[in-house]
Amino acid sequence: MTETMSSQTERLAQYSRRQLWSVLFILLLVGVAMLVDMLFTFHLPAAVIIPIAIVAAFARPLSTKGLDFSKSNPAVQALRNDELRQFAQAKAFRNGFFVLLAYPPICAVALTWLAVANPLPIVVESGAWLGAVVALASLLWYDR
Repeated sequence: MTETMSSQTERLAQYSRRQLWSVLFILLLVGVAMLVDMLFTFHLPAAVIIPIAIVAAFARPLSTKGLDFSKSNPAVQALRNDELRQFAQAKAFRNGFFVLLAYPPICAVALTWLAVANPLPIVVESGAWLGAVVALASLLWYDR
């Protein structure tokens, strides 16, 4: 492996991590907006939440100077074939899957106990959000 391919692989890995952090930040921002919408009497319409997510997505543009994302690039192939990265992805998806299995019954029981009028949308929405956040956070944790 040449030094240039090694450094380009490192740059691709850093870029990937920055993308994951950006997506996690946007998901947390949208989750907080939805939580505020569910808990308080004033409601944030989707016309407010969606622009917040778009502004967060483009607030910090990611620099791609000199990065080649083609499938034939040896650095991209090395990043895709990295066993530790694949293992981290498998563990992260497993964590997200287990959260998706365990969370809905717990949330449904809690919302029924709190006498929420229509708990199904809350369970589905928050469950999907929590599963995605757990999978992304786990991937960032394991893929260090």
